Amino acid sequence: MKPWKLEVVDALRALGGSASLAQIYAQVRVQRPGVAGSWEATVRNALECHSSDSANFKGEDLFALAAPKGHGIWRLR
Repeated sequence: MKPWKLEVVDALRALGGSASLAQIYAQVRVQRPGVAGSWEATVRNALECHSSDSANFKGEDLFALAAPKGHGIWRLR
């Protein structure tokens, strides 16, 4: 199984490079059928840890906010 950050990259690519969090969740469900548990929190964590727009940034700047903070719209860098 691929790392979550790559799952989110693939989801955003499939969605044209930019999408709402709800759209990202829906795409991840398509990509990982049967995903269970608190995977939505894992998706959010992947976005935040890999975005210099987030206070939780840990390196490898893959994602950016595509709308003001709090709107839940993300894009690929």
